[in-house]
Amino acid sequence: MIALSAYHHWRPQQLDIKAAFLYGILTKDIYMQLPEGSRIDGMCGKLNKCIYGLKQSPREWYHRLIDFLTPYGFVVSNFDPCVLIFKSLFIAVYVDDLSLFGPKGQVMDNLKDLLKSEFKVTDLGDLHWLLGIRIEYRDHDIALSQSAYIDTILKRFGLYDCNPVTYPLDKNHQIDKATTTNIDSEVNIKLYQQMVGSLMYTVIGTRPDITFTVTRLSQFLTKPTKNHFGAIKHVFRYLKGTRDIKLSFPYSQQHHASDALILEGFTDSDFAGCPDTRRSTSGYIFKLANCAISWRSRKQKSVATSTPEAEYMALAFAVKHYLWLLRGLQEFGYSDIIHSLSTDNTGADDLAHNPRIGDKSKHIQVAFHFTRELVENGTIVVLRTTSKENLADICTKTIVGPDFSVLRHLIMN
Repeated sequence: MIALSAYHHWRPQQLDIKAAFLYGILTKDIYMQLPEGSRIDGMCGKLNKCIYGLKQSPREWYHRLIDFLTPYGFVVSNFDPCVLIFKSLFIAVYVDDLSLFGPKGQVMDNLKDLLKSEFKVTDLGDLHWLLGIRIEYRDHDIALSQSAYIDTILKRFGLYDCNPVTYPLDKNHQIDKATTTNIDSEVNIKLYQQMVGSLMYTVIGTRPDITFTVTRLSQFLTKPTKNHFGAIKHVFRYLKGTRDIKLSFPYSQQHHASDALILEGFTDSDFAGCPDTRRSTSGYIFKLANCAISWRSRKQKSVATSTPEAEYMALAFAVKHYLWLLRGLQEFGYSDIIHSLSTDNTGADDLAHNPRIGDKSKHIQVAFHFTRELVENGTIVVLRTTSKENLADICTKTIVGPDFSVLRHLIMN
């Protein structure tokens, strides 16, 4: 149902934002017509309520929810505006799906009754599925997996019966950009983009083990080749063989709220790893209470002239996320957090602690010395680790053999 009020003359620049969205829909040949008997040439209707599907609708719903909950003591988190906090209760908002987190009891029941008093709410009970991610409550841990989603994308692209492989990518599989010698006009660009997009959601959800490979393949969305198609099918074959791998979050019945949480981050870089631009790849992985909570891989925006410089740039890339996580944990009530960020490069570690200028460091951009300032004032702690213990290694390069299996086990479990 659409509620209509007085008509306005057909001058979009004078209409309010809701009517302007209606005008935008009409001009894109998606016809939204007024009921018979109420149409007047040169005039349009003003929407009193947002219609599901308009660009503005999610924002209007969000503000409607916030305006309702704020008087009851809920506070919008600065860490993420879609997270609302009230003492030990948390509400995660995704469009019109609300996930409630907190201890079961009268307070949680009161919150449900409060929402039901204002909105049409369906209580689905304990959270077992969230945005395609399955949540399992086991004896010693909580496990997240996307096996059902992986089956769906395998069927979608006709690879459900493919032969599984052990690693996301063969180390000898060279991935470079299209040239005049390897370009193929018969390559389905749209299909390639869909396959990469499907894999990206897997990476974001529960699979840090394919982060680097998918990030690398996503750099060729405009001109993929048969070589790129072969690589991305290899990733699907890897998911076929590892569909049941779960991201584990162990817990203990003896855990007390006063116990200190440990936030540890790992950062790494693959110097000049891109064969086309010779840029390096930055990667990081963060673990909270020994559970992986965040990971990312990204090609650096400029060419590094040495391994220490590439590692130092990767360190600065991870520090920004490091600070964001610290602020979020503090908002959630954890003020005394043991935290550290580790790198496996002596040069980068030295640059972060020592303000000396040398031939290999004097040309580094000022922005990357942000890390050193935070180390000096005690905001962050940078540690040195070994390459074999650096979990972020899996986010910066192709790894095969036992090294890959060990890193994957340390991250997922």
